[in-house]
Amino acid sequence: MNQIIIFNDYKKNNTNFSTNKKKKSTFFKVVFIISILLILISIYFLINYFRILNINYQYSESLADTVRIQALYKDLNINNNEHPIIGQIEIPKINLNYPIFSYTSDDLLKIGICRLYGPSPNSKGNLCLAGHNYNNNKFFSNLYKLNLNDIITIFDSSNISVNYKVSDVFEVTANNLSILKQDNNLRELTLITCNNINKNRIIIKAKEIE
Repeated sequence: MNQIIIFNDYKKNNTNFSTNKKKKSTFFKVVFIISILLILISIYFLINYFRILNINYQYSESLADTVRIQALYKDLNINNNEHPIIGQIEIPKINLNYPIFSYTSDDLLKIGICRLYGPSPNSKGNLCLAGHNYNNNKFFSNLYKLNLNDIITIFDSSNISVNYKVSDVFEVTANNLSILKQDNNLRELTLITCNNINKNRIIIKAKEIE
């Protein structure tokens, strides 16, 4: 009789132990899953925070760069009273097609390519055009992909086009004004954007195909 009681007590205790073990195991599993979810949520918000921070930083840099450009060229007497859109630029190799604005401002640089200096599109002289580099496929971000003899097409306000061939690709420091030099006997292009790594200017020079 005592053996039966002892066995029953052992069985009862063992059952309770097993039940407690299962409860603890379930509890730890729930805690583990919740911890993983919290970690994943934290990582998501951290990544999103840095992404937004990076976007804001790049935007801030582009604004600052625009201010620097405007300050650098403010005394070059560009006529800001002209009609804003004076032409169009196409570069088939990099799938680029944007309007050309008659002067440079931050708002205009957000939506197209701006004239920094030089004549109207397809007039004699060195037409200098600026565009943002956002390290994507927008605006002048892909200028670095151009090589010698690649074709650039410029349309004037009457939609008459002239083809230009890339004649030089190089970089200059941000305060270098030599790229604006004019030769009124030739039709030339100078495309200007930023190298976001070293803060220099990426320059594409092109001459009319005769």
